[in-house]
Amino acid sequence: MPDTGAVTQQLEQPAPVKPKRGRESVGDMIRSLSLVLGIVVVVFVLAKPPGSDEQAIRVVDPAGDVRSFAQTHPGVPVPTTAPAGWRATVTESRLDLLRVGWVTPAGTYVEYAATTAPAAEFVQEISGGAPDTGAIDVAGVRWQQYAQGATTSLVRTAAGATIVVGTRRGNASLSDLRLLAGSLAG
Repeated sequence: MPDTGAVTQQLEQPAPVKPKRGRESVGDMIRSLSLVLGIVVVVFVLAKPPGSDEQAIRVVDPAGDVRSFAQTHPGVPVPTTAPAGWRATVTESRLDLLRVGWVTPAGTYVEYAATTAPAAEFVQEISGGAPDTGAIDVAGVRWQQYAQGATTSLVRTAAGATIVVGTRRGNASLSDLRLLAGSLAG
């Protein structure tokens, strides 16, 4: 027969008393706060922005888009090589459009755009509505200059396409635009 005295003694022991909420010790609060503070510090260190305001430039290779557009629209002058130090950052090609943008060593933006779509609307959109300020000669080729404020665009037509060098988003100098316009092959 089992000893019932030991079982009775276990049942008669009082249950442990739970401390009431709000009665934690200062040590408990410090441990909890230090854990939360540690998490905040880790998140801050990992999410901290870089020390420089300069953003990394994403360089792209426009060769495929340029080749595709040149094959679809033979004779249209296209950018085959960029001037030294220019980094291509934008490229877009559709059936009737090619756009390529570069950042120059001086940090300015230059863009080439060509389309077989209606010229007037295209030129107004790309140049930001800048007025025609006259013709200029670039490497023996006549270009129309559209200028307004600090924005300048050079425009010409060739092989049924309208070509624009410089856009409303660009801030490149006229010499950079001339350099790009003179380098076009087609």
